[in-house]
Amino acid sequence: MKKSRIIRYLAYVTFILILFCILPGGSLAARDSSEHGNGVQYDGESVTGSGNNEKDSIEEVNGTDSSYPEKVQGQDKVQTEVQVQAEVQDRISAYKLERKQIQEELQLQKDEYRGAKEDFLEVRNQIRAGKLDSDSEEAVNATRLYLNSSINYMILYLENVKTNIQHSNGNGTEERIAAIDENIRLLKAEQAEVENASSQQEFVVTVRSVRGVWNNSQKASLIGAGQTVSERIGEFLDKSGDLSEKLETDIESLNATGVNTADLETRLTSYKLYLKSAQEKKEAADAIYDDENATRENLGVANNYLRESLNNVNRANQILRVIFDDLKEYNFEEVNEIGVENSTETEFNNTIST
Repeated sequence: MKKSRIIRYLAYVTFILILFCILPGGSLAARDSSEHGNGVQYDGESVTGSGNNEKDSIEEVNGTDSSYPEKVQGQDKVQTEVQVQAEVQDRISAYKLERKQIQEELQLQKDEYRGAKEDFLEVRNQIRAGKLDSDSEEAVNATRLYLNSSINYMILYLENVKTNIQHSNGNGTEERIAAIDENIRLLKAEQAEVENASSQQEFVVTVRSVRGVWNNSQKASLIGAGQTVSERIGEFLDKSGDLSEKLETDIESLNATGVNTADLETRLTSYKLYLKSAQEKKEAADAIYDDENATRENLGVANNYLRESLNNVNRANQILRVIFDDLKEYNFEEVNEIGVENSTETEFNNTIST
């Protein structure tokens, strides 16, 4: 049974929603310093969630058959499509709500971190000025609060990454989630050490351990999320290539009947060019992910390549909609089922586009 455009568009909207969310934005970075042996320093960078580029453009399906059985069949089809639409929209809404809640929690934790950092810096200045002993109760408590708020932020950030990967349903998802859980466990273990520390020197040791766990988890989450997105883009581009061939055949058939297909051919060429650009950006990102010596800065570049790839997919699909409309004028059948899985579940989890 062939798929209608309404399901294709819904799947595409979901594709875009999921991928923008999976790609990590920034992170809270941590480093330690112990000038004159007194105190611990962290430098915080904001974590930015990725934007959601959604287009809820859905065409109305109208039945034109005259026979009663065909009308009934058409009505059943429309009813099924409306049901699918509602289910997909409910799942998208639930996912958006979950992400909104996580982002709000991240912002609250970020504010707590900033407040603790300000208190810590004030105490550190007093220590440097000789007005406060580095291992005094006030200094130790300020440092402990600062480190706890930093680790809490890191843990929440990783929980956010884990949620996004869970929704992606990519290859190796379970392994990536297990790795994130292990890093969260290690951070919580270091948090216990923070609670037990009674001097600045003990805090310095803990900070170094936290920094190592954090850097490893950051790199792993960037690679894991990026590879997941890249896999889904690859699957989508493969199906789009098959669709291009089908469209080319249909346009040639029209042209053989004497129809002027110049505009259709131009649009198809543009569609193919955007897909080609998307493939090139994807391959550039993959080359970085496959480099064992890639730094976090390199991974950030790969992340941007994927965003460009997804933007090209977006533009290609906008052209595709126009092509579908043009073919509809000539009473062409739907350009079959390429690019869309059968079940709503796989549409939500497996289709991707930025």
